[in-house]
Amino acid sequence: MLKKLFNNKKFIFIFTFTVEFILYYFFEHMPFGGEYIVADVGIAPVFGMMFGPIGGLGQALSSLIWQLAEGVDPMASLIDFAIMFTISIIAYKLWYTTFTETKINTPKFNSTYNILKFLIIALIVSIVYWALIYISFEAYSKMYVIYPLSSFIAKTAYVLNLFNFTLIFGIFFISIFNIEELPMQTPDKWINLIDIDDKYFLLGFTLLIGYITVVQIFHIDNNITDNIFFGLTVIMAILFCLNKFEANIEVRVIKYSIIEKIILFFLIILSILFFVIFDELVTISLIFTYNFNEDYIQLFNLCFGSGMMILFCMFHIYHVEKTITNPIYGLIDSLNHYQNNENTEPDDNYTEKFEKYLKNNDDMSRLIESFITLRNNIENYLNNLKKTTAEKEKIETEFKIASNIQSGMLKTNFDEFSNDKPFEIYGLMEPAKEVGGAFYDYFNMDGENAAFVIGDTGGTGVSSTLFMVKTMQLIENHSKFDPDLEKLFENVNDLSFQRNDDKLFVTSWFGKLNFMNGKLSFVNAGHNPPLVKHDNQDFEYLKIKPDYLIGGMENARYEKHELDLSPGDMVFLYTDGAIGRKNNPESYCNDELLKETVNKYKDEKLENMIKGIKNDLNSVYNYDNPIDDITMLVLKYNGCESYE
Repeated sequence: MLKKLFNNKKFIFIFTFTVEFILYYFFEHMPFGGEYIVADVGIAPVFGMMFGPIGGLGQALSSLIWQLAEGVDPMASLIDFAIMFTISIIAYKLWYTTFTETKINTPKFNSTYNILKFLIIALIVSIVYWALIYISFEAYSKMYVIYPLSSFIAKTAYVLNLFNFTLIFGIFFISIFNIEELPMQTPDKWINLIDIDDKYFLLGFTLLIGYITVVQIFHIDNNITDNIFFGLTVIMAILFCLNKFEANIEVRVIKYSIIEKIILFFLIILSILFFVIFDELVTISLIFTYNFNEDYIQLFNLCFGSGMMILFCMFHIYHVEKTITNPIYGLIDSLNHYQNNENTEPDDNYTEKFEKYLKNNDDMSRLIESFITLRNNIENYLNNLKKTTAEKEKIETEFKIASNIQSGMLKTNFDEFSNDKPFEIYGLMEPAKEVGGAFYDYFNMDGENAAFVIGDTGGTGVSSTLFMVKTMQLIENHSKFDPDLEKLFENVNDLSFQRNDDKLFVTSWFGKLNFMNGKLSFVNAGHNPPLVKHDNQDFEYLKIKPDYLIGGMENARYEKHELDLSPGDMVFLYTDGAIGRKNNPESYCNDELLKETVNKYKDEKLENMIKGIKNDLNSVYNYDNPIDDITMLVLKYNGCESYE
């Protein structure tokens, strides 16, 4: 809820107006420090740094209303309003345009760098405030002043008053906002009337501080010189407010670390402790300020206390940075190296970065040791991953080559027995992996007979493919010398069994078709029963008990069967993968689905028939992710009348 409110400029104005209203009343009417303590002016640069122009406007307007209500001269009140608003703008722009590191952020006390930056800005703003008060009094005698402008102590009092309370209020409010993660207004559009490099303004403010320091140390009192120098300071302050402002800070949701919150809590405790022991500080400071006007002693007490507070803060933050923050940020940077480096090359200097922290036998050193071990493991893993990836790519390339070789071994010129030839044939084989273990083949045996065969090894992959190739070659080669199919398969089986250390096997269905009379002789070595169509009827399973599969047992015996085909008869062969038996075990009880699907396309051309069957069964057996090779082969006998 608060985060949403502080993103609204109207609420920021109301907030800063109310805080100034309360502080003005408290320090004006409560017995704290006497009439020479004007604490509420310190809130102007703080709200300027935190909220920008809207914060400075709320504070200055609240102060203006109080002064008018108390009867202060209207013109003097307006001048004071302008001074308050100006120093808030100067603090705002100094934070975002000077002393900037690689990242510009909202006011934070998470490092000694930011503490020093805040101190320098508070000092510059305090001296500019003194110059504005001095020139305003010289220009308008009714200007309300707290301290006389003649003495050394009085001049110093103006600087100390704003500087002390800027530190106290700044540490308190900025720390609270950081702990609660409340948003602060970042630079927005600004009137860019002039374009001067900010470093010249910083140089001018530095010279101003140097001049004031010399004047006060050596008690130089020259009204003419003061008027000129203070006049230049006022001109420089006005020009700085009107100068370009292109910080372009993006509003971000910042999650503060545990370490930062510890620092902020420490700062808040110090600021509260300062008020608690204020009386003790007064007693100590009297040793050094007993000759001073007692009206100013409180200011020096405040300066002493705030200085001690800042000093403790810096020592604390430096220790936290050295022992906790820097090692953790170093770990974070090293981890981000992998994310930001596309080549994921290791940072060779990361061990040197942490070498000084490893000397300490504490939790941080053990954390860093664990990180170094983890990082080394990651580097080793990345190197191994590169090698594995390269080897995998090499294997995939070799598989692709093997797949192309296998595809080249399977015949695809189905026109060889088409176009007015004794029979037509068409086949399809899609491996489940890069290479498969299923196959089909067809070839002429002599002038009157042709052979066609289908087979499936007991697995997939390279070993099955090699065994498949061996079996194909054995069948084709022996078919030329062993016209007796029983003897053919007995020889192929015995040769396949030899040196079969992987215990592989092949199921196969081999057919020998005579062109002249349509007689089909066949052997079934453990393969699926074919579907046969006679006399323009439907396909039916050819239920003949299969013999033993090839390569599983030596000296196996095989039986030849015969079947007479008439013109128009067809034989459909397939493997387990075609009916998805490994994808879907239910298909063992659903062979009727295959028969119905084949009969659906029985009158189509053979190519369209195979493709139609595959597409229909795909929805049932999920061919898109097969775990077994898909193989189909269909033969149609046309008769010898067209054969020459």
